[in-house]
Amino acid sequence: MLIDLSHTIARGMPVFPGDPEVELGPAELDGPWHVLRVALGTHTGTHIDAASHYVGGGRTIDDYPLERFVLEARVVHLEAAAEEPVAWAALEAQLPASGLAGTAVLLHTGWDRHWGEPEAERHPYLSAEAARRLAAAGVGLVGTDALNVDATAAGTEHAHEALLGADVLIVENLTGLDRLEAGRPYRCAFVPLRIEGGDGSPIRAFAWS
Repeated sequence: MLIDLSHTIARGMPVFPGDPEVELGPAELDGPWHVLRVALGTHTGTHIDAASHYVGGGRTIDDYPLERFVLEARVVHLEAAAEEPVAWAALEAQLPASGLAGTAVLLHTGWDRHWGEPEAERHPYLSAEAARRLAAAGVGLVGTDALNVDATAAGTEHAHEALLGADVLIVENLTGLDRLEAGRPYRCAFVPLRIEGGDGSPIRAFAWS
């Protein structure tokens, strides 16, 4: 069974503050052909960040092999309040003591329930220590069902700095992580469009076991 972890891309959907709005509309073509014109930012909806999103001279999304986007993942279920930093201890309690290298760690905060609401910007976020420890463990990807792995309201950058600085990919705006069991490995796909020089891309994320 495939478990969809993606928000739908739609006209008028929520975007990160300051990012381009989504525009969808028919292209002018002779019938009977139908083509939809799509305009959006690379960090629209459920999306992945390449290192170049934050790191000067970092790898762009088309630099990564496909193997980086299809990997084993574990979900961590968190009980975190608005604008609360997620401590390393909360992650460590649900993750294996070893074997995280090259895997994905997915943060289930439950904040996808606020998708499209003002409260979405007051989400929990990774503490500086948690971000550094994940990078040090050699994880390949960190995902969250919140708007940002950093604090959006406070404008922090430490999580992006620690993760993208270590070439750990970031996925944001996941949904449906409540359907994944803690402590159980899943195979997950977070495959981007192959955008030349892209700093990220919308994705269709899904899991299976």
